[in-house]
Amino acid sequence: MKESRFLKITDLMRPVFEKLGVNYAVMRHVLAVKLLMDARRMPIVLASGRQKKKKDSNLFLKSLWVYALVGLFVVPFIFLSSDYLFKTSLIFAIILFMVMTAMIADFSSVLLDTRDQAILWTKPIDARTLHAAKTVHLCIYLILLTGALGLPAAIAGLMRFGLGFFLLFLLNLIFIDLISLSCTTFVYLLVLKFFDGERLKDIINYVQIFLSLAVAVGYQFVIRAFDVTATHITLTPAWWQLFVPPLWLASTIEWVIGGQRTAFLSLLALLGLLMPFILFSIYQRFSNAFEQAVIKLTVQAGKSRTQSGKLNHLLGKLLCRNLEERTFFRFSSLMMKQDRTFKLKVYPSLGMALVFPFIFLINNFHGSSWHQIGQGSGFFYAYFSLLVIPTALMMLRCSSTFKGAWIYGAAPIQQRRYIFSGALKATITQLYLPAYFLLSVVFLLLFRWTIIPDLIAILLTASIFTIICSHYCLGESFPFSEPFDAQPSTGNFTVLFLFLIAGLFAAAHAIVRAVLPGYSVFIYIACLLVAHVIVWKTGLRGKD
Repeated sequence: MKESRFLKITDLMRPVFEKLGVNYAVMRHVLAVKLLMDARRMPIVLASGRQKKKKDSNLFLKSLWVYALVGLFVVPFIFLSSDYLFKTSLIFAIILFMVMTAMIADFSSVLLDTRDQAILWTKPIDARTLHAAKTVHLCIYLILLTGALGLPAAIAGLMRFGLGFFLLFLLNLIFIDLISLSCTTFVYLLVLKFFDGERLKDIINYVQIFLSLAVAVGYQFVIRAFDVTATHITLTPAWWQLFVPPLWLASTIEWVIGGQRTAFLSLLALLGLLMPFILFSIYQRFSNAFEQAVIKLTVQAGKSRTQSGKLNHLLGKLLCRNLEERTFFRFSSLMMKQDRTFKLKVYPSLGMALVFPFIFLINNFHGSSWHQIGQGSGFFYAYFSLLVIPTALMMLRCSSTFKGAWIYGAAPIQQRRYIFSGALKATITQLYLPAYFLLSVVFLLLFRWTIIPDLIAILLTASIFTIICSHYCLGESFPFSEPFDAQPSTGNFTVLFLFLIAGLFAAAHAIVRAVLPGYSVFIYIACLLVAHVIVWKTGLRGKD
């Protein structure tokens, strides 16, 4: 069994654990059980396939090739002609992003596992031993994960820069694990301290979504730390750079191998050497408090605020043509609010739809004034809001309570297409419209009222795009009728294909505006309006 290899490695460190006051024999048994249970957990990176789980087969280990593939894409950065600081900052930013994403998506269930409290705490096992087992369990997988991500670049660095670079790079990979584990645990501890009951579970879900967004846009701080010109790349010191971990780690390599030893770079390198250990010591210091706080997740106190409001009731009456459609509109709206796994998978894409337009807008108009930006055509970046639609519809077929899908067969439904039309309209109103309206308000402040027709065109495009996506993402599957690990293996390629279709809509809009200036956008809106009516009237007939 593959897990036995990990246990043999931990056996070599037995004297260290015993000096720390850990009952190693008990810790080893607990760790063996945890590793065995991992064979029954589907990692997020493999959740798009219908793989059958084999006995004693650890699916996380099988998913490492995906991370190794990402690691291969990082290798070209090693061969950049720039200094060590810039190239390794980018590499460590990418690796830290991937590790933090895995911590949130895959390993949060391990950090917040309540089975230890329910089963192991009733046995004569001390808290220090239990915490050691959980820490080693997480570290095993974090080391494997960072190894898959970082080893290709480390080997390339060994061939180009020698053994010293290779060893420092591997040391920084371990530091990334310590930073990721400590920071994620500390954030969860704060949440666990201030909330309880059902409200706590909602807050944890929102924290996971926020962390996903934060690590997704965090690389911007790394890039903006450097002044990039045609001839060279330099680091312009700023106070906020002291809070960017990839710069800490890259500075250690630049200081030791690159030869740059300015006061500011030395401070960053010192942070890179000390902060991982400081953060991990804080993690150890609060380990007992964290384990005690996790018990709150088992308490069913308080009420989750998931009732459908008056606004949803009003929208149902305005958007739905009959009682059947209104019923499934309200049902889908409630499911999107109540299912925490659904929110964890979809809401980050909603955040991306809000963040990406501004990232591209700022990058493309870097150095321009707000007035100059307002004179351009940057409002076309609002088309990024369409990206949430295929992601949401791909998840619309899934639910944590998918076994309740028998209701579709038991309910007296006359026309099945109203199930789909109600769910699609709920997707637009609950997920797309909030992002669209927020972007519209900001863009109206930037580009003034003259872009109102363009924003109307984007809204009509989103409605048409929803029907197109439903054919590829939903197919014949009822909404919320499948488990999350039953996604089709071609799901990622389908979403990518639909992203390209969204790009074609944006290109068509831009061409119409450029070739036929003046009132052409109103003609385009009229065409979209006719297409909207036709698509919604005929696009769902095949569902009956």
